[in-house]
Amino acid sequence: MSTSVDDPRSVVLYVVFAVLATLLAMRWARVRDLGSFLWPPPLAATVLWLVVAVPSLLQLAVPTLNEMFRRNPVQIRNDGEWWRVMTSVLVQDGGVVATFANLLLLAVLAVAGVRVWGAGRAVALFAAGQLLWGLFASFVSPSAGAGCSAAAFALAAATAGLRLAVGARRIELVGSLAILAIGALLLLIDDAHGVAVLGGTLLGAVLGTVMPPTRPVPMAAVGR
Repeated sequence: MSTSVDDPRSVVLYVVFAVLATLLAMRWARVRDLGSFLWPPPLAATVLWLVVAVPSLLQLAVPTLNEMFRRNPVQIRNDGEWWRVMTSVLVQDGGVVATFANLLLLAVLAVAGVRVWGAGRAVALFAAGQLLWGLFASFVSPSAGAGCSAAAFALAAATAGLRLAVGARRIELVGSLAILAIGALLLLIDDAHGVAVLGGTLLGAVLGTVMPPTRPVPMAAVGR
């Protein structure tokens, strides 16, 4: 199962997924304008992005950083280098284009995640998504690599799980089920990012049941 973007169909599914996840987050936050939803970004989203972006951009000038941080199943299993399960999110494979694409994706989905879940829960979901992904890609379907896309997908997919857990109107239910379908389709075309999508949805459903975030009050209601 591939953990890299080798299939054009995957790119299409990634874009559709990002759009759906952002729209679901906007509906939860009760914000209709994309510009005001994304900017200015919440402090937690900015910090999360910087934590990933700084080493990711630095690796373009210092390629040895990638080798230091990337996921390597052999080194994880045989040499006890367990930190690679998590540090692989801090660097990116695929060169300049893939690095900027991943960081752009994270910039949008981190904002969406924090708008829905708040700072603490969003960071926890991002970390949990990376942990599950890193373990899967190290032990279940071993492959060396790096990147923040899987953790970002898990964080974004958690909103679909939340909507399924706490209830949703028809349009939100359709969007949430579409995200589940995208996860399944990614697996069908042998793209391991489907695991991140489905795993993130499950994480969101569990967290949404146990410790749901507070939904913003509609602006019309605030003025009453």
